[in-house]
Amino acid sequence: MSLSLARLVRASLSSCLLWSVGASALAYDQATPAGITNSPKPIPDQLSPVSIDQKYFQTNIPSDSNPSSLTLKGAISTAVVQNRGVKEAQLQVNRLNWDCLAAETTRLPRVQVLSYLADQTINTLLIPSRTNAFFMTSALFPITQQYRIGLEVGALRLGKEIAAQKLRQQLDETKAKVKAAYYKLVLEQSLLSDIQDSIRYLNELQITVNEQVKRGDSLKVESMQVQARLAKAQLEELKAKNAFEVDREKLNLLLGRPLKTSVNLEAMPAPSESEINVEKAEIEALAMRPEIRQADARVKQLKLEKRALLSDYIPNVSAGVVYIYLPGFNNAVVPKNILAPGLFMNWQGFDWGRKAMAAKAKSKAAQAASLTAENAREEVLIDLHTQMNKLTEARQFVSTSQLARAAAREELRVSINRYKYTAAKLADVLQAQSSLADANNSYHQALLSFWEANAEFERAVGAE
Repeated sequence: MSLSLARLVRASLSSCLLWSVGASALAYDQATPAGITNSPKPIPDQLSPVSIDQKYFQTNIPSDSNPSSLTLKGAISTAVVQNRGVKEAQLQVNRLNWDCLAAETTRLPRVQVLSYLADQTINTLLIPSRTNAFFMTSALFPITQQYRIGLEVGALRLGKEIAAQKLRQQLDETKAKVKAAYYKLVLEQSLLSDIQDSIRYLNELQITVNEQVKRGDSLKVESMQVQARLAKAQLEELKAKNAFEVDREKLNLLLGRPLKTSVNLEAMPAPSESEINVEKAEIEALAMRPEIRQADARVKQLKLEKRALLSDYIPNVSAGVVYIYLPGFNNAVVPKNILAPGLFMNWQGFDWGRKAMAAKAKSKAAQAASLTAENAREEVLIDLHTQMNKLTEARQFVSTSQLARAAAREELRVSINRYKYTAAKLADVLQAQSSLADANNSYHQALLSFWEANAEFERAVGAE
């Protein structure tokens, strides 16, 4: 009876000590940001009942980067400027802008110079046998061509608008990729931290088992089981570190930075619980998605190109002046200087139906583009609804995994205490540790799915 009473008193004192250590660990975890750190954490005697969200999340992401960290907004700002895909799309917009400016110059007078210099060896009445020269210059201002030029310039501007919307689409896709890569890195840091916690718990458990083996209270095979589980956890730690390094290079590639650039990431906000306004999201997506704007601009562009083709039926009338200088000719027959101001016209009225057939082809292309625009709207809505569903499911997955993870942490804490102070089996502790590892992986996968779904939802809405 006295032995049982002493054992009960020892268990009570140990329980008080455990909760005291747990409270200290909770305060430490709340004051320490998530992520990989070089400074070692204090090793608690027991697994403390720490809230997982308190350990890994902040209330918001800071707006500005500081020299020691890379925020999500800072990463997006860097990618917008340095991402190679974005740069390529920007160059395409700039090229089309220069094409528009070049087309605008055709509205101005067209100046031409034609000269001729030769040695005339055949003596004729009109051209004596001597060195002859011919010089002509003209300056013609297009009149009726202004309509056609306006249509052609308008088509080029719509081409630039299409390129601008492609740039916008590239930006949206790049932002979504940067967000997903950033979230993945942060969660990999958290997962690595969890694996390192498991290693500390297994080291503590191995010390306890070795002591019991020395006292004869446990078998050596139990120590070997713990050692094998510890080696497995260390392998998982190595895999997590390698995955982090590869994904860090992928993030640097998206940001247009050298692959070996180090990153120090900020913690993420907690998953949002706000409901999605479906009707508002649909209206915003239809108004903002660049795919729809591209399709609409393409329809307008083809219609302008058709009108520009039909405008070829209009005669080309220009106003200007032509000057001709004829030294060496028989100036009694041909004047030496000719100055001819006036209206000049040329017209190709018969072209075997070329313009009509080309216009019909443009008309068919415009009809096809209209169908493409209608499909683009439907596809945008389908994409939006798909991302909505994924975001809702991912949010629910996070809540479910969070509860399972908290239960697994508590189960491991209780199992370790039972093994230390009662006759509990080591297999129960190892099973609890395995369950916690699975719960950690499931929870981080749920968080990654949520933030990836959130990034894709923002892209699907077309939000700036």
